[in-house]
Amino acid sequence: MRLYAEREQSDLMRTYDGDPMRDVLLERLDPTAHTEFLVYVMGPYTTIRLDYFLRDDATVDESDVDLGAFGDAEADLLDELRETVEWLRTELGVNAFLAVDPAIPTETHPEETDQERMNVISQSKAYAEASNAVVFVLPKAGVRDGVDIEIGAVLSGFDLGHGEVTPQKPPQRFHVFREHGVASATLDAVPHEYEVALTEYGTRSELQDQLARFLAGILRSERRGDLPPVDDDSATADGAGE
Repeated sequence: MRLYAEREQSDLMRTYDGDPMRDVLLERLDPTAHTEFLVYVMGPYTTIRLDYFLRDDATVDESDVDLGAFGDAEADLLDELRETVEWLRTELGVNAFLAVDPAIPTETHPEETDQERMNVISQSKAYAEASNAVVFVLPKAGVRDGVDIEIGAVLSGFDLGHGEVTPQKPPQRFHVFREHGVASATLDAVPHEYEVALTEYGTRSELQDQLARFLAGILRSERRGDLPPVDDDSATADGAGE
């Protein structure tokens, strides 16, 4: 029964409104030099505002607080992440995207729409399933309420834990990038619970260098045949144990 349940879940992750999710993404995202190399970038979209955590009568000068590489109080963190995605698209040529870019509505989407809605975790799993690489960028400046949970849901959803059944997607395609100073018991546990690498960065240039090395490694592995084509990831997992 578990095998059939896994296949049903995998099929749901691989399609959207009856079409393969990978095809949907390739159609909706603007082309790049390496259009077929999809990179799903996950991270918090909201910048920490210190007054959120303080009493109403407390005052604080946010300009004196170090919020790290993405801590520009005048910029929204979503815009900062978009700059990272744009850098990946223009400088590396990969087809990087955020969850909001394909314009697939979630169940909390406020506007009326005729499009099929997805819950945010199912959507993230589907995007990860369709992508050549999945990166989690966790800056010190971000509000991570829910993001740590989503990371765990995605990694668990692909059976990437140590000693579990055959992963539904090669763990080499996933990487967590955490800024120095980010305190999270969930992130601390990632390399112990999952076969997924976690790297820390201190500046934007360090993050860019690490992203470039990670993605170049996947490209080389694909060209050598060390990694199966993305379209084969689920098929391989579906056939495991038969």
